[in-house]
Amino acid sequence: MAKFLKVPLTTGDELYGISNIINVHAGNVALANPTTNTTIITDGIAGAQTFVFTHTAALVGGPTVLQAFNAALTANPGGIVSTLGSPISVDQVPVPQSGQSGRTVVTSTPVFVAYASVAIA
Repeated sequence: MAKFLKVPLTTGDELYGISNIINVHAGNVALANPTTNTTIITDGIAGAQTFVFTHTAALVGGPTVLQAFNAALTANPGGIVSTLGSPISVDQVPVPQSGQSGRTVVTSTPVFVAYASVAIA
């Protein structure tokens, strides 16, 4: 199991120790905004026990951001750092079918969840 979780924030990558994490849940500390916030609770020192990540919403019906956090935390990358993935936020858009055969032309590529910031309390 990895020792650190690397979160690709829009301001740059940040590392968080995994050994002190006791809970990860969707939403902020009050469980509000479950589609755009994810909270990590640790047994760390007072004032640095809670990490609330603000991010774009994942595509409804697809993998959630909470699932991405859990997958990264339980991964065994064979090293010290596990990187948090980004679920799809906006699906790709193919050209409407017009009887063509062969490859499907895509007019816009998928957009992935962006992790904007983290608040530490």
